[in-house]
Amino acid sequence: MRQMVLRFFLYIWGAILGTTVLVIALAVSFGLPPPGHVPVEAVAELMRTAARNAFVRDGRTGVEQLLARDSSIADEFSLEEARDEAACSSPAWVGTMADGQCLTLYPVPIPLAGLEPFVPFLTPMIVGAAISLLISLALAQRFTRPIQRIGAGLAELAQGRLGQRIGPDLDHSEPAIASVGRAFDTAAGKLQELTEGRSRLFHDLSHEIRSPLARLQAGIALLQQNPARLTGLLPRMEGDIARMNHLVGEILMLARLEHGGEAALTPVAIDLIDILDPILRDAELEGQPRRIGIRYAGPEQLPARCDPELLHRAFENILRNALRYAPADTFIDVEVVTMPNAASVVVSDRGPGVDEAQVATIFEAFVRDEEGKGTGLGLTIAANALRLHGGRIEAENRGGGGLIVRCLLPLSEDRAHGTSR
Repeated sequence: MRQMVLRFFLYIWGAILGTTVLVIALAVSFGLPPPGHVPVEAVAELMRTAARNAFVRDGRTGVEQLLARDSSIADEFSLEEARDEAACSSPAWVGTMADGQCLTLYPVPIPLAGLEPFVPFLTPMIVGAAISLLISLALAQRFTRPIQRIGAGLAELAQGRLGQRIGPDLDHSEPAIASVGRAFDTAAGKLQELTEGRSRLFHDLSHEIRSPLARLQAGIALLQQNPARLTGLLPRMEGDIARMNHLVGEILMLARLEHGGEAALTPVAIDLIDILDPILRDAELEGQPRRIGIRYAGPEQLPARCDPELLHRAFENILRNALRYAPADTFIDVEVVTMPNAASVVVSDRGPGVDEAQVATIFEAFVRDEEGKGTGLGLTIAANALRLHGGRIEAENRGGGGLIVRCLLPLSEDRAHGTSR
């Protein structure tokens, strides 16, 4: 606080001092006296003229009476006697007395008289310094309080209190500082969501991993007691191992996409439909037990330059998510719409859809449905894969029930438009 007050004071005082010094320098260089200033020499010459006239009339007594009329004049001038020739021929000479002594009148030396021309400048400087100090205190208070509030908020966050918000406290501060407060609240909210999401993830992952591990341990114990049960336990044990392997693969893929940046991409020239086609065929097979069909509309060929593995994982996760929620005896529509230098892949199902308040969050990491299906990473992986390709993903509820997921993907400029299937 003290340092900021000093800085404000120095800034304001520096401006005042610089202006004053410039004015004084100009006045001295051009020989300009301050307004209303009368030189001491001019006043002394007037007094000597009056004193000479009084001496002619009444001698020394007349001069003393002249000086006695005003005490301020008596204090400013000194009446002296001298015999030397220099005094009798000096400008201070008033008259020569009968005994031959010369009467002289000198101004009394004033301490720091050299500063007299600058008094009109020094006075506003002193007043300006006092006003500057008050303004500096006010400005420092106005700026340090919100800064201290931001520092306290950061300290709270550092101690793990992620519910800390400072925006309302800074609403009446400077607009730039108020915007910092709002940005702080936004960042704190995102950090709180991420931390809570990761906590949920760790809880869910521990459950997801612990359950198959417990079954595997139980299976091994049973096999140790009765090796003949291997044939019945083996498929279940293999399924648990595959489930854990899939979970670990999802986590590693998400870490690669979030932290690898564009370095995670290995783009090659490929037909986008060659990526989609096997995914659609697999989804159709998986949907047969519940009589869920896959309907495709779009071009037969769509050249693009992309990372086939990442896009395969993205589209597979989106379609598997649609299969998970699609009711029996329905269709999932997959439509590819070509645009100049881009393509839109739209996947629509007839499931229950998503609560409107959660539509914007389904692509965030660790967000799962109320039933806790899946790991909450599939759509996040899809969103990150499209983001790294310069595209985007969005979702909305379908009229009549279901969810529509749109993926916008930039393509190479030299692609060809295919024909519809």
